[in-house]
Amino acid sequence: MPDEVDRDFLRKLAEWSSDGAPVSTLYADVDGRKYPRKQDYMIRVEHLCDELRRQAEGLPRDLRGSVAEDAKRMHDFVEGLERGPIRGVALFSCHASGLWEEVTVPRPLKELAAVAERPHVLPLEALIETYERFCTVIVDREKARFFLARMGRIAEQTGIMDDVPGQHDQGGWSQGRYQRHIEDHVGRHLKHVGDLLMALYKHRGFDHLILAGPEEVIPEFERGLHDYLKRRVVARATLSMQASTAEVLERSLAVEERLEAEREQRVLERLHAEHSAGRQGVIGVEPVIEALNYGRVETLVVPFDLSLPGERCVNCGSLALEGSKCPVCGGRLEPVPDVVESAVAAALRQGSRIETLTFAGNGEGRKREFGALLRF
Repeated sequence: MPDEVDRDFLRKLAEWSSDGAPVSTLYADVDGRKYPRKQDYMIRVEHLCDELRRQAEGLPRDLRGSVAEDAKRMHDFVEGLERGPIRGVALFSCHASGLWEEVTVPRPLKELAAVAERPHVLPLEALIETYERFCTVIVDREKARFFLARMGRIAEQTGIMDDVPGQHDQGGWSQGRYQRHIEDHVGRHLKHVGDLLMALYKHRGFDHLILAGPEEVIPEFERGLHDYLKRRVVARATLSMQASTAEVLERSLAVEERLEAEREQRVLERLHAEHSAGRQGVIGVEPVIEALNYGRVETLVVPFDLSLPGERCVNCGSLALEGSKCPVCGGRLEPVPDVVESAVAAALRQGSRIETLTFAGNGEGRKREFGALLRF
């Protein structure tokens, strides 16, 4: 599994050369909120693996065997998965040429099984467009620990410990003078931590900041932070300096989920307000596709798990839900199995933002929320 799923990883994966052997791609939704028991999502995974074997039926015998090995390995991987916070799994395999990549994420992924010349990376590409990096700093009066988390993975950065005097060092000092001495050391320690945090932000970058530690320390520490950092604080938590990496990740994911729900709600409210006022918002498959065809989409709002057949122009690549000729150039249309996925690909090529809605709802409800905020 890669240390970090980013554009570089996806580009290398998409450019993988299998020397003509088929590459199997499988995306599985293992969200515990939807599938509480392993057997619930394994039924879906077995269907996806059967679909891989079905797609390979017309291939030569040795290549059919390669895909069969891919399907078996994928099935065994998901069956042996320790879910924890994992909600989505993406697997890429080509037994004949030695390819195997596994990606797990704390968000559900739309189910997919595909056999093709190259790995199918679009769903992950759309996902990383919306993923943000979280920094958690645990700080007390003597020590600090720094963590960076993104896409369900977390890494601890170098921690620090400053020499803050303890009560046993008091000696002959007066109580008041010694207390001021201690507080001076604590203040310098918190400033040091803030400086290191700012350096981490400049070097690695992060979108959101979680402050953790004793309740009496956090306010003082936050007051001394640079304004750039203060603007990124999204949560304050009580965490022990001895907290495990897993505990820090769990807290980070809980904050991330809350922020995601709030962002989805804001986007939906803006979309409906713009649409109702007849301004920069459209809702519905056909209006969204038309806006994409003319490069007008600023943010594409895509309900999770929405899938619809459609068509694409063989000349200019414009999309259509249905029709006899291209609505843009008049060229011939060819079927595409999922016009929603094609719309996401078009939006990414145009530099649009992708906002995936993960709320639960019936099919018609999800279709009504497929929309776009427009550039013009």
